Amino acid sequence: MKNNIFLRILAMAKAYRGRLALALFFALVFAASSGATLAMLLPIFDDVFSAGQENGSSLDLGQAMSQTLLPHLEGFKNSLFSWDTSSMLDNLRSIPGAFLEGIHMASPSQALLAVIITIVSLILIKNISLFLQTFFIASVEEGMLRDLRVRVYSHLLKLDLGYFARSRSGELTTRVTADVVRIKRTVTQSLITLVRQFFLLVVYFAITMWVSWRLTLVTIAVLPPSMALILLLGKSLRRKSHRAQEKMADFASFLTETITGVRVVKAFAMESFEEKRFLNSVNAHMRYEIALRRMKALSGPMTEFLGAVAAGVILWYGGNAVINGTGMSPGKFMVFLAAALSMMDPAKGISKTYASIQAGLAAGERVFGIIDTAPAIVEIDSAVTPAPLSRSIRFEDVSFGYDPEKPVLKNITMEIRSGEIVALVGPSGGGKSTLADMIPRFYDPDHGRILLDGIDLRKLSIAGLRSQLGVVTQETVLFNDTVFNNIAYGDSDISIEQVRTAAKVANALEFIEDMPKGFSTVIGERGITLSGGQRQRLAIARAVLKNPPILIFDEATSALDTKSEKLVQQAIDVLVEGRTSLVIAHRLSTIKKASRVLYIEDGRILEEGTHESLLDLKGKYSSLWEMQF
Repeated sequence: MKNNIFLRILAMAKAYRGRLALALFFALVFAASSGATLAMLLPIFDDVFSAGQENGSSLDLGQAMSQTLLPHLEGFKNSLFSWDTSSMLDNLRSIPGAFLEGIHMASPSQALLAVIITIVSLILIKNISLFLQTFFIASVEEGMLRDLRVRVYSHLLKLDLGYFARSRSGELTTRVTADVVRIKRTVTQSLITLVRQFFLLVVYFAITMWVSWRLTLVTIAVLPPSMALILLLGKSLRRKSHRAQEKMADFASFLTETITGVRVVKAFAMESFEEKRFLNSVNAHMRYEIALRRMKALSGPMTEFLGAVAAGVILWYGGNAVINGTGMSPGKFMVFLAAALSMMDPAKGISKTYASIQAGLAAGERVFGIIDTAPAIVEIDSAVTPAPLSRSIRFEDVSFGYDPEKPVLKNITMEIRSGEIVALVGPSGGGKSTLADMIPRFYDPDHGRILLDGIDLRKLSIAGLRSQLGVVTQETVLFNDTVFNNIAYGDSDISIEQVRTAAKVANALEFIEDMPKGFSTVIGERGITLSGGQRQRLAIARAVLKNPPILIFDEATSALDTKSEKLVQQAIDVLVEGRTSLVIAHRLSTIKKASRVLYIEDGRILEEGTHESLLDLKGKYSSLWEMQF
């Protein structure tokens, strides 16, 4: 699972492989120039400061380089043009040694100048490379961040309503925001930082091998215990990071619930209670984050301490060899010591990088958990686009349950004929809304089938099916946008005249024109600035504008006062004219015009008929009517 997540994260970088390759190239140039800068200490100590005492060389720098470096450069150029790779590599490997030999043969003052110019040039190259690495990787990171968020969001839109019923909105938000950022860091750390640190380690190791392979063996003695500790810490970091992200999702959910339900919180004076709940959640997250950061902080010092032990051993053996004159020169020893000590920084960086990668993989498991969730409602490859309803919608022996062991609908057989207004009534929890949700395929039957003009809904295009439907529910969904955009909802070709006409049909034009900016007024999140009746009339205006042949009203007037109910009911009466309509209502006064009334209780249709015939039946519908009136 861990390797699979890592490979899937890396696969997202394919779209940016050009910029990623450039970032990697400059990371390698950075490492190479860092090592070369360190190597330039050798000619300073052995060829500049002690040149007069050892060989008294007084050659001009140009003469010295023409004797040593120039032949290898010419050989490299010739092999490049002839594409003789073997000769090309041989000449390339010999260039650093020839350059140092030329400095060794030059006069001390010119050699010093050459070394200074070389060091300054290498430092310039090193820092330019670091900038260019960041320059290119920034667009890779942010591009991948965008792509992954779009991918997760697009997949969320494809998931069925049951998934959202089982999930917390705060947790989903956290996965698309904070977790995705952690994944982005994983790519940076694994593809750039880890490569750069590893190559730096290789460069410094090569320098130590070049100077003294015996002392190098002492140096690498620290690596096995360091790697064992890194791997051990990494596993623990992965677990703790996963738990920390879960705790973040917990308090994000608390925050979302409090904001959306703030009216209830204030009505019950539960501010202190909610504050304590939120504090407990935040404290739990804080404890995991503290433990996580402490563990991350531990990996670097551990590696550095082991490196310091090795450095002490190096100083003892190497220093005694220089003092006794039985080993390397002072210059070589200084270069070796500098390279050996420099190895600690990339080794420490690798351990920290590994910790960051583990945190990113934990986040990846959570994010890809969404992407890997298969929608319960799927469209078959051979799905057809339905023609406008001409005959009927038919339920044939339909059963369904959110929990298969507890069916909500039981063997429902019914038919809604084209142009008919069918009302569903009955006690709460009887299955009315669930039955209505089956028509747009928000859910599929566990048993039986639903037919649109004789075709099973599962054989139809989902978009084609839902384009024929207009749904208005008790909980009206409006967006933090203008009145115009809430009515038009995504249709950029709609004119203001069409929106105005729809608002007029929905009895909404008057209150819209009284707003400060009319149709350009922003109504706030979930239409918070509007009354319940105004929100419902905007939802009806949206349905009017869509002009669907089939309408579903799910208790659209149940939460309204008498005046608002009357205005909304008038709008509904106009809208249902000539359309196939399914109306769910608790207030029975709103269904007098229904062609048929179905009384549903405990997932079954117990009574069916016109309003008058059911009153004459003196059954459950009649009792419900008498209870209300």
